[in-house]
Amino acid sequence: MEGLQDIWGWQPALYLFLGGMGAGAFIAAMVVYFREGDKARSTVFASLVAAVVCLAVGLLLLLSELITPLRGMMMWQSFSNFGSWMTFGAWIVFAALVVFALEAIVVWEKTAGALAKRIKGFDGYAPKLARALGVVSCVLGFCVAVYTGILLMSAPGVPLWNTLLLPCLFTVSALDTGVALVEVIALANRKKAALSKETNRILEYAVVALVVLELAVLALLLVSMAGSPVQESHEAAVAAQSAALVIGGDLALPFWALVVLVGLVCPLAAALVALVGKSDKAQGATLWGALGAMIGGCALRFIIVMAGLHADPVIDAVSQLLG
Repeated sequence: MEGLQDIWGWQPALYLFLGGMGAGAFIAAMVVYFREGDKARSTVFASLVAAVVCLAVGLLLLLSELITPLRGMMMWQSFSNFGSWMTFGAWIVFAALVVFALEAIVVWEKTAGALAKRIKGFDGYAPKLARALGVVSCVLGFCVAVYTGILLMSAPGVPLWNTLLLPCLFTVSALDTGVALVEVIALANRKKAALSKETNRILEYAVVALVVLELAVLALLLVSMAGSPVQESHEAAVAAQSAALVIGGDLALPFWALVVLVGLVCPLAAALVALVGKSDKAQGATLWGALGAMIGGCALRFIIVMAGLHADPVIDAVSQLLG
């Protein structure tokens, strides 16, 4: 497709999706754990493992963008410039990955049982340890979700990305897709350890709130980038061109079909059906809504990356001089 940026490939887009969803899934899993406790241990553990896998794969994709990916795995050498957002983000993701894994180990029923036999009194302080790690992990998870947007926002010369609305959008989307992933895992595990009706309703209410907020932030981002008919600068013109690609250009079909319809409208409708419908219908609606949210969240990252046209600073300077 003509006019699309070709500097960033599919790896960063997939990292932005997996990193955000993994962070959101951990936060959603901790909400379930804080409410349900050991009753939902198997669902929470599976959700934590999924979050760790998402972050690990995402970090590998981030490292693959380096000139020497294998050297990048020695993070203390490759990510030592803390004036760089990529360095800061890589360490945040790595720290979240470690703490997420520790939390999964503590929550795992077999680990808890084995430690209880070896360590006197472990049964007493294990829940406190899990909650303490959970709080720290939620903070790290939120930082990872925000960072997925900041990584793009910090890229110079791309007007579509150079706005605080982008981290806001990606953070809300990360929480939305994270809740969706936990819902899918909970449905798959419902015969072994079903979540309570109240917890399911909390997740559905969260979906409604997050989808409405995501729609609002997404609309605000595109409207602000579209600008006025008479552009004041080359950068504003490039921003409007990026927005046009998404709204009515080459990216319009996947945007309206996958992001808006499948990723936002369907999950919103499914959550409303789940809140008012009977058990069987609610479970079916939840499953399809969650799958739609994950498809839409992935498509959103790819579309935002592909629409990020670069504004040449030289052309911008000349345009300002001529103006």
